[in-house]
Amino acid sequence: MTVSAVLAALSTGVTPAADAAPTAAAEILNCTVNAAVTFSPPLSADPQATTMAIGGTASGCTGSLDGPTAVTGGTVTATLRFGAISCSPATPPALAPGSSATFTWNLQDGTQASSTVTDIAIVEVDGSGSLTGTVTASSTRLAGEKLSALVDVTSAQPLVDNCVDVLLGTGRPIADSTLTADLSFS
Repeated sequence: MTVSAVLAALSTGVTPAADAAPTAAAEILNCTVNAAVTFSPPLSADPQATTMAIGGTASGCTGSLDGPTAVTGGTVTATLRFGAISCSPATPPALAPGSSATFTWNLQDGTQASSTVTDIAIVEVDGSGSLTGTVTASSTRLAGEKLSALVDVTSAQPLVDNCVDVLLGTGRPIADSTLTADLSFS
């Protein structure tokens, strides 16, 4: 409370309002995710509704919190639902409602916390791209934070090369792949 607020209170007999508590700074967390990806049905030359299931680990985490509650790593499971997706670059992927990701964070003190990401949007895809989302308010970690991820999807060869084979008719539809993503929560 400022000196002038105290003096005004003494002279008027009115109790001054308490100063608002400063807002906490947003937590910042950066990690790398390596995951397995499954396309159901497999990614083909024709646009179709497809579910992309992702499961893997988050490692190399660095953040703005130190000590016992610092994130040391974790796991991620995600389901991305597409109204239409294919190997064709002429068909931009159309993300459908209901996509989400759940992170289970391992903390320095041996406990865990979780973050569920919804409102997922894909900004660009061509074997790589960016993904954004928002951590739900009910999450035990990073609630309300924004997720930004730079994603590279690969398989035995880069996904783009495999898609070229699918489009040329020399390759089978792609049922599974791997994913590497640099995540940033802030």
